[in-house]
Amino acid sequence: MMVVAALVILALDIWDDVDINVGVLYIIVVFLSLRFYHTRGVILVVLCCTVLTALGWYLSPGNTWGTTAITNRLLGLLAVGFATYLGLRDRTAHIALQDARAQLARVNRVATMGELTASIAHEIKQPITGIINNAAAGLNWLAAQPPDLHEVKESFEIIVAAAERASDVTDRIRALVKKQPMRKDALDLNEVIAEVLLLCRTELQRNRISVQTQLVSDLLPVAGDRVHVQQVLLNLILNAVEAMRETSTGQREIVITSTNDSLEGVLVMVRDLGRGLGENDLAKLFTPFYTSKPEGMGMGLTISRSIVERHGGRLWATQNERNGATFHLWLPSSAADQRAPKLQPSKLNL
Repeated sequence: MMVVAALVILALDIWDDVDINVGVLYIIVVFLSLRFYHTRGVILVVLCCTVLTALGWYLSPGNTWGTTAITNRLLGLLAVGFATYLGLRDRTAHIALQDARAQLARVNRVATMGELTASIAHEIKQPITGIINNAAAGLNWLAAQPPDLHEVKESFEIIVAAAERASDVTDRIRALVKKQPMRKDALDLNEVIAEVLLLCRTELQRNRISVQTQLVSDLLPVAGDRVHVQQVLLNLILNAVEAMRETSTGQREIVITSTNDSLEGVLVMVRDLGRGLGENDLAKLFTPFYTSKPEGMGMGLTISRSIVERHGGRLWATQNERNGATFHLWLPSSAADQRAPKLQPSKLNL
């Protein structure tokens, strides 16, 4: 496209002795290069435009050495150079803004991991305890006369499973806190929900909150970054826990629902039975630094909405008819094959 545009401008330049400054049109080529190339590529395109401007000057008919012609050429080159400078500066600022957002999101994830310290320690301690107990049992079976090799084999199998579980937990934690650019993979949101619930299981147990899931068995895949989507769901679940922590009576339950939304995307809803949201909360809920929690930073939901919007989705909240609130997460589907939803309610003993 850029080559065609440059050749058309060159042909227009040498076709006739026009009064307009044709060299200015090379700005179009520069803007196209800003979209597709890095800085070095853009500079190379600008140099090519400079050469084409000189070539057009040489091949164009009429008095090319007059004051007007020379002034036009110089103004064209100056315009191209200035447009290149503004374009590169704007793109640099955009990249810096994206990096700042990514860094802020990572800080939020680290802070969230700090809140889940007890849950993380419990998730790692359980398999380690299992490894120690089964290793001791295996030694006892080996010391028996005669050794019970069948029991020893079972002990080793349990040790391997426990070690793999501990490894999975540490991998999830490392992925959540490490600094990495956002990537787009095909995600099953049901799997992401299960992973997040494992991370905050101890927090849910400590606050005596049960979780009920209603997940579509044939949920459509979405294109997204697993770590960033985990962060959004983790924030929503922890907010629901926080909302019900202050309630002394009534049912303490979180309901998580996933469903295929028509032919366009996937909708996940996180509903709690907490204190709910007032009109003022709904209006300012996603505003930076706005929080109804004394110890809150007021950035979790803001960052979550920013992540969702970068995925082409939407995040909003509604007040329940009775108690609590519901957060709605919608992400566009990456699948062409669409199927009807089939809800399968299940009760998680958390």
